[in-house]
Amino acid sequence: MVGPSHDPERFAQSRPAAPSDTPRPASPRVPPRPQPHPAPSRHQRVEAPDVPRAAPPKPDICGLGKKYGGWRPGSPEARICERAYGR
Repeated sequence: MVGPSHDPERFAQSRPAAPSDTPRPASPRVPPRPQPHPAPSRHQRVEAPDVPRAAPPKPDICGLGKKYGGWRPGSPEARICERAYGR
């Protein structure tokens, strides 16, 4: 044993006693979960977002392959793409 044994009476006297009517610290509050939006009833009018009438032009897939993929003119990749997409 390295040191003297602990005397329970001496230990109790050295610590200040906490009053029993001391309020306990508040527990951390958990934020409430957000409520989902209620579904519209059958009689409510729901407006659709604005949608463009014309579809955007299709990208030139074969041109992208030639430009960024490094396809050489007449390469197997370029021929397959032109057959598949007609460009």
